[in-house]
Amino acid sequence: MGKDVVYPKFRWFVFIALCLATATNAVTLIAPATLIGPIAKALGVSLGETVGATMGTYNLFGAIACIAGGWFLDRFGVTRVWVVCLLLMIISSLLMPVFGTTIMGLAVLRSIQSIGGGPIMGSTVRLAAEWFPKSERGFVTGIQGVAMGLGIIIGLMLAPGFMQLTGEWAMTMACVSIVGIIALIFTFIIAVGPKAPKVEEIRVQTAAGNESAFKLALKQPATWLVIACVALAGWIFQGFNDIVPSYIAIDPPVGLGMGPMVSGSMMSAVQVVFMLGAILSGFIVEKLFKGSSKTVSVIAFIGFAVFIFAIKFDAVTASSSTLLGCLLLAGFFNSFLTPVPMAFIAKNYPESVTGKLGGVAQGLGMFGGTVGVSLGATALHMTNMYQLPITIIVVVAVVGCLCAFGQNMPKVFAKNTNSTGIKC
Repeated sequence: MGKDVVYPKFRWFVFIALCLATATNAVTLIAPATLIGPIAKALGVSLGETVGATMGTYNLFGAIACIAGGWFLDRFGVTRVWVVCLLLMIISSLLMPVFGTTIMGLAVLRSIQSIGGGPIMGSTVRLAAEWFPKSERGFVTGIQGVAMGLGIIIGLMLAPGFMQLTGEWAMTMACVSIVGIIALIFTFIIAVGPKAPKVEEIRVQTAAGNESAFKLALKQPATWLVIACVALAGWIFQGFNDIVPSYIAIDPPVGLGMGPMVSGSMMSAVQVVFMLGAILSGFIVEKLFKGSSKTVSVIAFIGFAVFIFAIKFDAVTASSSTLLGCLLLAGFFNSFLTPVPMAFIAKNYPESVTGKLGGVAQGLGMFGGTVGVSLGATALHMTNMYQLPITIIVVVAVVGCLCAFGQNMPKVFAKNTNSTGIKC
């Protein structure tokens, strides 16, 4: 791409559509969370089976679809993939009253929903590289976490509301598809609107001859270190949000004994700071650190490790304000761990491979989250104390810091990704 690339103002409409598509995935994911009891009762199964059918299948198939979806994003483009993904989520939601009335039917429909949601989560890097100049790509990748958080909030409000109106959990699941329908309308508008700047597939001359950009990307150490950062960030995110709330609430000597209300209030404040940090991540990288993703990632991993490690000690937990301060700072640093390396991919690799690389990174991040929750739960079960689960998260953050030092622009792509673009 040359330095005179023009990025149309329509890109901000595309940005809104990204937020809506991401929110659709979040709403679809979380909608059954408040309905587990009614679903279990209606289907005549245990709560555990219900959680597995609704949430377990969604996380598993979503991660697989996110990784596989990268190929489709690079092959067919974001718009076409979104149309298919949103239709999968909408149709499977609308079919819930028909086919979701058995535990197997419910699991199959939730799997289809997650297959639709996975590629959307992996599309941000491709969309940022395709529609936005380098200086704005960090902001775009950062906002997806915010849209996901807001979507979860919306889902937690919509599901109980529709449940009161319909009195049936299956109809409630069908009703929440309204968010996906809105996102689909925006996607169709993108399909007929102005087009993103065109770029050509980059082929690089090596000793072995011409190689595709994707094959060459996979040979770069920086590629795997960046992907490792995203995977570890997913582990940290899920582990942090799974372990800390109960650590605050549960009675001593296992937890801090502050109760569910205090725990909920503190973690809500952390989520607000997390979303604020995600919004600011692109600005901080570009303006304060002159585009150095490596520096910001290293600081973020270290900062998170320090402040999450601090909540193990009596000197911190003895004061609720000191504890809250550490949690807020941990949440702030946590907000940088995923968007910064994702922006690194968007800025330093050819557009033609960003879908695949972003999909792999986000998909492994989802798997990392699953590992984090499982290992944390195992450590808690073995020790009946929160010290070891928290220590595990700290160690993961330290490993992430080491991987972050590898966020160096692959020199083989440097001359092809230096466009700043001209905004119009």
